[in-house]
Order: sequence, then C-alpha cells, then structure tokens
Amino acid sequence: MGAKTTFICDCCFREADDNLGWAHVSVSGASDGRQLMPDDKRDLCEICWSPLQTLMKKVHEEARQKRNSPDAAET
Repeated sequence: MGAKTTFICDCCFREADDNLGWAHVSVSGASDGRQLMPDDKRDLCEICWSPLQTLMKKVHEEARQKRNSPDAAET
C-alpha cells in the first residue's frame, strides 16, 4: 500500500487528503515597482483560493473594460 499524501494550505494550514479545488499560486513580492519580499509559490485550499480568484476576475475585468473603452483609444 502506498504512502498517504496530506495537502496543507500555505495560507490557513488546513489539511486535506486530496487537492481537489486547490491551486498552486505564484505570489509576486513586487509592489509599486519595488521588490519588497521574495516571489513565492503557494498551495491554497479552495477556501483561501476562492476569494483570491474572485478578486483576480474583478481586476482583470476592470482592466479589460479600460482597454476596450473609447477613451483608451484616444490616448
């Protein structure tokens, strides 16, 4: 019988027997053009990943609207 793998969330430290709904996320340590902390890769459970995914969708949608707005073509 094989060894059992336990997945641990790097955010809330929740443990799970499988990684369904989990995400391996690359976190950038850059802010305002400066590297404040090292870039990191983190495993996030579905509870921690879901709000981050929602926020990312919102940011991408706002950027898409700015790109596609008629005012953006003039500048």
